[in-house]
Amino acid sequence: MGFQGFSTALIAACCIASPLAHSQPTQQIFPQRIITVAPHLSEMVDAAGGVERLIGVSAYSNFPESVKKLPITSDSRSVDLERMKQLKPDLIIYWRGGMPETQIESIKKTFSSTGNKGQAATQIISVEPKRLIDIAKDIEAIGKVLGTQAIANKNAKEFSAQIAALKSKYQSSNKRKVRVFYQVWSQPLMTLNQDHLIADIIQVCGGEQLFAKEKLLVPTVSREAVVEANPEIIFTATDSSSMKVDWSMWTSIPQLAASKNQALIALDGDMISRPSPRIIEGANKICSEIDKIR
Repeated sequence: MGFQGFSTALIAACCIASPLAHSQPTQQIFPQRIITVAPHLSEMVDAAGGVERLIGVSAYSNFPESVKKLPITSDSRSVDLERMKQLKPDLIIYWRGGMPETQIESIKKTFSSTGNKGQAATQIISVEPKRLIDIAKDIEAIGKVLGTQAIANKNAKEFSAQIAALKSKYQSSNKRKVRVFYQVWSQPLMTLNQDHLIADIIQVCGGEQLFAKEKLLVPTVSREAVVEANPEIIFTATDSSSMKVDWSMWTSIPQLAASKNQALIALDGDMISRPSPRIIEGANKICSEIDKIR
């Protein structure tokens, strides 16, 4: 209810003798038409208990199965604002770290009009998890917006328990740290610094992340620098389980610890690159592979 409507109701309650004067306030209306603007966000809405309210998703949204049939309104490069308007969403969720600021502003500008009661016709919220525990917090936050706190809080609690289990199993003073290189791209050779979510996973698993203190989130490094750091295990993510990784850059250096250990590990990108509850599967894989090296 807008301020004017609230004032009118207040005056009526004060000045008109009525048995409704002490009635319960109007029940809150929660969003029913949701658009997500990154693949993992459909998974987050599902975890929060609102997947049946999704009406539009981004390209490559593939979990849960039902979202594959929904209209695509965005991809990593662009947002189809006209398609979004046609779908008439009352909630748009975006990933602040996953899209250009210009696109974010375009969405906000397009959906900034107000409804009949002075409220925004379309809510726009963002998530930006930087640590595993942030995913649980975001599930709870989305559940609060949707009015599905019971299931959202339950799933967030389960996810938090899974994180705690990983820490208990792999993050021990009795376990030595293993030198880890996470390869984002091979040409040019790129990795991640300590501010990335995957860095938190490596830390939870008891790994020592190489190049963690680089200033850029996704820094470029030289092959020589990696060889000098001598990682004991190297990870990279692939877009599909059938995709073959060319590891010749490292297998051609037999003295490299990761090559000696035969620890060149390809991960399912959906399970490690998407900050949603399914990332715990990727985290388990990283932890178990690191533990084999000890």
